[in-house]
Amino acid sequence: MSGLDIDNVKLTNYHLIVEEVFDESVFGMVAPSFKIKGVKGIGTSHLQVMRSVYTLAIGEDVYFKGRKLQGSPGVRELLSEFFESGTQLTTRPNGRTTVMHRYLGKKNIFTAKALEHYKTSVTLNFLRIYGEDPAPTRLLYGNPAVTFIQKTGERPMAAAYFNGNNNRLELLHYFDRRTLVDGFLKRFSEASAAAVG
Repeated sequence: MSGLDIDNVKLTNYHLIVEEVFDESVFGMVAPSFKIKGVKGIGTSHLQVMRSVYTLAIGEDVYFKGRKLQGSPGVRELLSEFFESGTQLTTRPNGRTTVMHRYLGKKNIFTAKALEHYKTSVTLNFLRIYGEDPAPTRLLYGNPAVTFIQKTGERPMAAAYFNGNNNRLELLHYFDRRTLVDGFLKRFSEASAAAVG
């Protein structure tokens, strides 16, 4: 991610969606599987899907009566904006971009099997840990077109770019999880800055 210090940003409609599957949980210890005469009678499993959504943001400089402020507006500027007619505080794009981690959520999927023939699953909706999901209908887990990539010693992960302007989802079939956010920033920062500027 960018190491730039940006005080004021404008969020774009470019998003990076990342979902990762975890199969270890406390549920497996609490509700273990049972075997009867070597045949698995009842089995339980629990999956968790962690979802992160990142959004590209464009840096803006803040101006008060045409003069660039060095930080956020203070009490004087805010009072002037409130009491004086016209717009005293304005912003202009400064050409810098960054990525904001907008949402983190977790989905739980519980599965029970009986005698290897009967199976039922209960899937709970995403539980918001923080933020608001800017693309709540664009889910990766459960989508048959999405491939979860798993390298040795890593958890399965899927990623996609989502453009909120045209509702386009671009699935990523090959990626390096260590540079995923940096790649997102590089891919969309120039196009976003040009569209705003």
